[in-house]
Amino acid sequence: MKEREKAYCKYVGQAIRAIREEKSGKSGLMFAYENDIPKSTMSRIERGENEAQLVTLKKIAEGFGWSMSELFYNIEEKLPKDLKIFDDEHY
Repeated sequence: MKEREKAYCKYVGQAIRAIREEKSGKSGLMFAYENDIPKSTMSRIERGENEAQLVTLKKIAEGFGWSMSELFYNIEEKLPKDLKIFDDEHY
C-alpha cells in the first residue's frame, strides 16, 4: 500500500472512531459486538491499519442507523479538505 493510501486509511479510521464516540458513546468493543464485527477488525480499521471491507462498512453504517451514503458523508466531513490519494501528475 502506498504512503498516501496508508494516510487515507488512518484518517478514515480516525473519523470512524470519532463518529462512533460521538454518535453511540459506546466502546469499540461494545459497538463491534452489537454489530457483528470482529473486535480486532474494528480496532484495526479505527487505527488505520486495515482497509474496511464493504460488508463491514455496511455494518458500521447500520450501527449508526445510517445508509452507506450517510456514513461516507459523515466520514468525509471529518477528513482534511486537501487530502488526495493521487498527486496531480497522476491524471
